[in-house]
Amino acid sequence: MASTSAPERAVDPPRLVTDDDVLDLLRAAVAQAGSQRAFALAAGVNEGDLSSALSGRRPPSTPLRRAVSVEHALVHVGGCL
Repeated sequence: MASTSAPERAVDPPRLVTDDDVLDLLRAAVAQAGSQRAFALAAGVNEGDLSSALSGRRPPSTPLRRAVSVEHALVHVGGCL
């Protein structure tokens, strides 16, 4: 009997990324959308925040990170708690 479910898609495991990686993802998404305005409208993010992040005036905000499927996480690397 043939299966009627959709084929499973391979999902990459989570990985650590830097703000530079997020900016690369944002630049690629903007290029695909055709403009910063088009991406901001489609992703539901603030165009000014996007512009500030891409120009290096501010780090990517949480909504910008989420727009390119990146979650912000804090990592404890040692020391006292």
